[in-house]
Amino acid sequence: MTVVAIDAMGGDHAPRAVVEGALAAARDPGLEVVLVGRTANLVPLLSRAPSNVRLQDAADVVDMADQPAATIRQKRRSSIMVGLELLQRGDAGAFVSFGNTGAIMAASLITLGRIPGVDRPALGAVFHSARGSNTLLLDVGASVDCRPAYLAQFATMGKAYFERVLRQPDPTVGLLNVGEEESKGNLLAREAYALLRRTEPNFVGNIEGNALLDGHADVVVTDGFNGNIAVKVAEGVAAFLAGQLRRGIRSKPRYVAGAWFIRGAFAALRESMDYRRVGGAPLFGVNGAVIIGHGRAEAQAVTSGVRLARNVAESRFVLAIREALRPPDSPPVGPRSRAGAPSEGLTEPAESAVNPDGEG
Repeated sequence: MTVVAIDAMGGDHAPRAVVEGALAAARDPGLEVVLVGRTANLVPLLSRAPSNVRLQDAADVVDMADQPAATIRQKRRSSIMVGLELLQRGDAGAFVSFGNTGAIMAASLITLGRIPGVDRPALGAVFHSARGSNTLLLDVGASVDCRPAYLAQFATMGKAYFERVLRQPDPTVGLLNVGEEESKGNLLAREAYALLRRTEPNFVGNIEGNALLDGHADVVVTDGFNGNIAVKVAEGVAAFLAGQLRRGIRSKPRYVAGAWFIRGAFAALRESMDYRRVGGAPLFGVNGAVIIGHGRAEAQAVTSGVRLARNVAESRFVLAIREALRPPDSPPVGPRSRAGAPSEGLTEPAESAVNPDGEG
């Protein structure tokens, strides 16, 4: 049975939405859910909890506005830290949180450490492309200052996610840039292009922003600064167009009548753009299966996040990254416990390794 620990206190609608979503996910008999948080707040929401749902008390709560570094020092018994400790000890196979993103990243680096060969963690965003496939963009905010080697590592980790979790073999890799030509972009982009062309056999070149969702590359890499802007612009444009479409349809009775006949197409479009069906994305590069979801997640998104966490844990995604980044002359990576042992030499992360804004 796969065990998933959930930060029950994280997110705009916690703990009620987290508990409701976790209970829905726990209908799967092959899954055990551990709700981590203040027991006094959780017990009233669990009058009919099934046997595969249990509580783990955590006295502290991390707020969305808390600064990551201060949170690690001052709230050592937070639901984030306690949940990550369950993962680190092997008492859970994955950890999910919809709370403060910066705090989750910083706490993960402290508790789990990085996978050997990873210089910086990354966050990914999965989009549905125009070709009907998936496109993974990373980084979208974990590491805002990057070197070319970091982007090459992002590509390796993104390919592992495609192959192990999305079950799509032999993914292609592109570099987000301001033009298709090799000479375009700033120094980071040009040097990253040269490195990827030399080391990545599935590299297809630069991907411009207007082609990000065309499906020309399965994995698109960039630094966290530009990636975060790109994903938030995409979210904003989608919301704007949806609002304009609704207002336009309601402006005239004949438009309303016409919309009724294509309501199925509208429903399919809305479903393809619904973040609640994705649930979240792994924190790439840490030595354990950590899933970070959107801060405004309601019950449906929580359920999707728990299911994603189970898939990530069972796919041995972290082990795949360890193997992919293993130096050629080192011994193969062997099987480990459900969560895996932490990497050696855990130290407090540098501020540049995490997004300091603490957004969820």
